[in-house]
Order: sequence, then structure tokens, then C-alpha cells
Amino acid sequence: METVKQLREVRVSKVSTLETLQNKESLNDEEKTSFDSIMSEIKNLDLDITRAEEAEKIMSAAAGKSAVKGLSSSTKKELKNYSFMKAIREGATGNLTGLEAEMHQEANLEKKASGIYNESSVSIPSFLADKRALDVATDGTDLVAVDNASAIIPVLRPNPIVGSLGATIITGLVGDLDLPRQSSATAATWEGENDANAESTPGFNKLSLTPKRLGAYTEISKQLLAQRSPSVDALVRSDLEIAIGNALDVAAINGAGSGGVPEGILNVTGIGNVIGGTNGAVPTFANMVALETAINSANADGDSMAYLTTPGIKGFLKTKVKEAGQASYVYEGNQINGYNAFTSTNVPSTLTKGTSSGNCHAIVFGNWRELILAQWAGVDIVVDPYSLSKNAKIQLVINAWYDVAVRHAASFSAMKDAKLA
Repeated sequence: METVKQLREVRVSKVSTLETLQNKESLNDEEKTSFDSIMSEIKNLDLDITRAEEAEKIMSAAAGKSAVKGLSSSTKKELKNYSFMKAIREGATGNLTGLEAEMHQEANLEKKASGIYNESSVSIPSFLADKRALDVATDGTDLVAVDNASAIIPVLRPNPIVGSLGATIITGLVGDLDLPRQSSATAATWEGENDANAESTPGFNKLSLTPKRLGAYTEISKQLLAQRSPSVDALVRSDLEIAIGNALDVAAINGAGSGGVPEGILNVTGIGNVIGGTNGAVPTFANMVALETAINSANADGDSMAYLTTPGIKGFLKTKVKEAGQASYVYEGNQINGYNAFTSTNVPSTLTKGTSSGNCHAIVFGNWRELILAQWAGVDIVVDPYSLSKNAKIQLVINAWYDVAVRHAASFSAMKDAKLA
């Protein structure tokens, strides 16, 4: 079946031909027949467009935008009981049951609608991934059931940050996402009493996002898989979420914008650029004010303004006075100059500026609501119980589809050559 876009393009062509005939002073018999035929075709196209629009609405709902509303009330109550480890165990045998099987089916509908479909052992719909809190158990239980003598201590690693700063998150997407964007505004001018008003037309362009595959690979021992403890389920799910979240963080902050990697804030053309020095420089309070001024001067400030930098810069600025002789520091509490400030090791600290090779840190300031994190389909997991069977392990190959974009470059500014000494 043709898409709404394709049908509308055909209709535009038919209408153009009809207008050509309509503008003639008179029509011969052949032209009259053609005119009537085109009128009939346009009416049929209108019906086809209506059908296609309704079909796309249904597919859009299947893609997760209204998937939760479409679930039965009993299923909604059961969502909190979804077991990631049960899905993996049963996925290894190809026999999913219960709630995990229902969620697998929902995810497959979502993948088909988004145009990203492939066979997998376990699929998790985006609405479930969004709503599940993948934290380590909070009920006071151990990470592994009491009857297991071994203990599991999670590795220390950064926690994803950009989503909590206020980034706009869009899920359940179907096809590429084009967001219309106004590039210039209408201007009003003072005119003489009888002068014609000067023409002023706003400009528009679009911000395009396309699905990019984010992959992960991990191994789970069969001993761990056999555990029925909710804490083990929480640990494995948390490990997956943090891995994906950190990859998104790195891309959103400093993604190269090539080779299948989204373009991160630091590489977006047009963001405010505060330069410390030819070979980098220690950051000052004046640099922070310059970061803020760059955004304010472009009328790009908003309601989600915040700083993001490295732990090293945070420590340095906590000892850096705003002005000599004063006991007022650049970074006080969790703020810089009245704005909330956050840190993450996902912010680069090995940038190069001049002769300062690999020791420059980044400081980012901006309206984080202008950062878009887009997701297509859910999480796709292939369970391989065979390749590592001699080691009593199973392999998990995980794929998800995301993109990152900045609505307006002027909403962010950065200092990319900050040094600690």
C-alpha cells in the first residue's frame, strides 16, 4: 500500500493537470473525457489518502506512542513484575511465556512499524524500557539470593546525566523524524504615513533525525542466570540501562557526527565558543560569565539552564575564588553563578589545544531542553546459549536505535580548553 506522502504527491500531479485543462477557453471531446477521468481519480485518491492516514495512525499506536493505553488493565498492573532474567532464560530456549511473551510481541509490533525489524530472542518495547526503573534493588535484599555464597559488587562507572538535565526525550518513532525549525523571524519596521510596508518573511528549515544503531555485547554465567532473586534481575537490567545511557551521554556531549555516531553538543557548528588561550588556560569566573553571555546575547536562554563539566574542573573551581581577596568561589555547593552545575566523567577531559595535548577539559553551559534524544523501537536482545556453552555462559547481543540533535546551536556554549594547572 502506498504511503500518505506518495498518495499526496500523485494527487498534486493530478490537480496540476486538471488546472491546466481548467484554464483553457474550451475543451474538445478528448480533453473533456480526460477532465472527467482526472476528477474521478482525484476523488478515489482522497479516499485512499483517508485510508492510508487511518492505517498510519494505527501503526503509530502499535509503535508505542499509545501502546500503554492499548494494554489491558490487568497487564498494566503486571508491568512492575516484568522479569528481565526470566525473559533471558526463556529466550535461550525460544519459548517465552506470560508477561515476558506479551511484551516481546508488543516490541515486535513496534519494530515492524518503525521499519527496524529483525528476529531476536527477546524484545523489550520502548514504553516498558522507559517506565521500568532499572535501579539496583531497594528492598534491602542482597544482590544475590541468600542461598548463594558468592556476592556480586557492581563495577564503579558514570551514571547517565544528560536525560536528567532536562533533555527532550522522544520515543516510539516511526521512520525518520523531521522537526520544522524557524531559522529567521518576521521583522517590523517603522513606515511613513502612506509608504508600503517592507516585506518581511520568516525563514524555515528542518532538523532531521535518523535511527542509528547502538550495540552492546555481554556474557552472563549460567549460575547467575539460574538465580531467582529480584536483586539479580535488577542488577542485570541496571547494567544494561547504564551501558546504553552512558553511550548516549558520550554521543550527546561529544559525538563525532560521523561513522554512525550522532553529533554531540561540542561538535555542533554555531554553539558559543569561549576560548581560554592558545594552549588552553585555567578557567576563571570571567570565563563562566562569558559562557552565559554567549547564550543570552543570542536570545537562547531558557528554563533548563545548567552547567556540565568534569569532576576535575569541579574540584578546581571549588578552590578558585571569583575575585582576589574574597572568600567566594566560582563553584559553590552545586552551583556556578546561580545556575545548577553537574559533573560526569562522560564529559571529555583529554582534549587538545595547541601544545596542551590530551589534558584539556570541557565545560558546557546551555538550555538542556534544546537537546533531543530520539528512540526508535525498543531494545532488541539475541540470546546465544551455545557459543560459550563450554564455559557455562550465555552471550547477549543487544541493539537499540537512537539519535541525538540540538534544536538551536545558540542554546549551548562551551569552553573546550580548560586546564587544571
